Parts: sequence; C-alpha cells; structure tokens
Amino acid sequence: MLKQRVLIVLWTTGRCNLACKYCYAGSTHIKEDMDFETAAQTLDLFSDCVMKVQFAGGEPLLNYKLVCQIVDYVQTKGYDVSFQMQTNGTCITPEIAAGLKKMKIALGVSLDGPPDVNEFSRGKTREVIAGIQCLADEGIKINLNSVVTSHNVSQLPKLVNFAFYLGNVAGIGLDLLRETGRARDHADTIKKATPEQLRTALTGMAEASRELYELTDKKIVIREIQEAKQRLATATCSKNYCYASCGQSYVVLPNGDVYPCGSLIEHPDYYMGNVSSQSLKSIAIGKSEPAYCQTCTYHAVCPGGCPSRLIINASEPDSFSLDCVLKKTAFEIARGIL
Repeated sequence: MLKQRVLIVLWTTGRCNLACKYCYAGSTHIKEDMDFETAAQTLDLFSDCVMKVQFAGGEPLLNYKLVCQIVDYVQTKGYDVSFQMQTNGTCITPEIAAGLKKMKIALGVSLDGPPDVNEFSRGKTREVIAGIQCLADEGIKINLNSVVTSHNVSQLPKLVNFAFYLGNVAGIGLDLLRETGRARDHADTIKKATPEQLRTALTGMAEASRELYELTDKKIVIREIQEAKQRLATATCSKNYCYASCGQSYVVLPNGDVYPCGSLIEHPDYYMGNVSSQSLKSIAIGKSEPAYCQTCTYHAVCPGGCPSRLIINASEPDSFSLDCVLKKTAFEIARGIL
C-alpha cells in the first residue's frame, strides 16, 4: 500500500530580518520561535506518511538550531522525509552553508531582480549575494523565487542574466503578488503587474535563457515554462495546483496552529487545529473555474491559478486573472508560439 504524501511547512520562526514591502506574513503578530516539541509533535503526527518538509517563516535561518534538531530527529526516527527551505539568504555563512549541504536541504532563495531592483522591494541585497556565494563555494545549486510586481516585472529578463552571473542558480520561479499583509500597506508603490507586462517579462526571460544556453551550454530554467513543457508532454496529468489544493498541505505556525497555506493564516475558516491536539482537519482549498477556462486550448493540462491567491485577490475579476496570463503564456512559449 502506497503511503500518503504530504507537505509540511514548518514556520521555524515568525521573526524576520527584512521588511519586504509585499510580505503576506507582515501583518501578523507572530514573532516567536517554534520550539522543538512543537516540531517533533508535527512530525510524529505524520510518521506513516512520505513527508516533504519545508522550512519557512519569517526567516527560517534565524532559528537554525531548530532546523538542525529537526533533521537529526527525523534521521533518528527513520521517517521518510525530504527537506527544502525558502530563505532570504542573508543569514547564510560558510558554516551554515556547510551545514545545509550536510543535511541535504534543497534551497530556494528569494531575489526579485538585479541588485537595485531587489534593494527597493526587499533590501540587504549585498548580504543575499554573499549568502548565495557561500552556497556556491559548497557546490550547492539553488533556485531563485521572485515576487512579480509592477516595480520589478520589466527587469525580470535581466534577472536571468544575473542568475547566470551568480553561477549556482539552476532556475527561477515566479510568484504573483498577493494583496495581503504589507502589500496592502504599500499599495501606492507595490502594485500588480499588468497582463501585458507579465507576458512581455516571461517572453523576455525565455529568450534570455535561450541565448545564454546557446552561448554557454548552461541553462537557467524558468519554472513556469518547464512545468508547461512537462504538462504538454504528458498524456494525463493532475489538475491539482499544489498540495493545498488536494488537502495534503499543513502549514504549522510557531505556536502549533495549522493552516493549509501560509497565505491564509488571517482566515479563521481555514484553521485546521493545533498539533498539540493530535488531531487535525484536512482542508482542500477549492476554487471556482471561470467559464472561459472551458474553451481554453490548454484546459486539459492546466491546473488553473493558485487557489489561495484567488481567495486573497478577491477583487480580481475573472477577466483579469494574472494566473491565467502566466499559465497561458508559459504554454505558448513551451509550444514555440511565442
């Protein structure tokens, strides 16, 4: 019998050393660190599952000690776990880079563009680059994650070139702006990209990646385009957008409270319980499918938009879905139409 696969996101801390202008967690008052007991209780609840454990927050490396304890605990218990981490990169020292390599933690680093662009939205770019270089010195490949806003969208093709310069970047993924947290507080300067801006940016990223590959034989993968290629090449593929869309995601806050997605921690309707209770609700984040999806060329292979973002960006009408623009553009690039 196959084991159930689950995603467990451990907020090792609610603290962060940055104040990103769009941070969806920025409006919460969760500043404490997760303790080892809470983390262990969580892992024990899913001991019979195949677990993908992601360290998040806040900035997860501000509680690096707990990360080490969790990896050691999993090895001691013999649980079936793979690890990944989303970090802002500023805390990575040579010692931490060596530790992350030893623990075999897959890494995503947040970077919104070339240095001047990233400095505007996130800050401490010099420290981020230094952290990435520490990882490079250990031979660790990373992926970059960029939040797409009106401020950085036109510079995303340049990010491909900058990623090549960094040397250890395998790919870049895009995360469309979520209108919650600090994004609401900076609505005058941080806005959503327009559909045309997004199409132009993704097309430019694809072209930059192609040119670099032709010149150097080194590929910077654009996550959305790569996924589109894989879906087009598969006879049948899942229509689930993510673990949260099929009820297999558990985001655990430092106090043990659980939600299906970190973007929904302000929404009581999505509260799943606390790990101390030893019993959690399973919540699948459903979404309504716009009528225009039914006639789309890619309907059979497209998972649709992020269900959490569609809940948060409730003011976005169906005809202005940036998720749709992103997916459709990626499919057209994958087919060679663009």
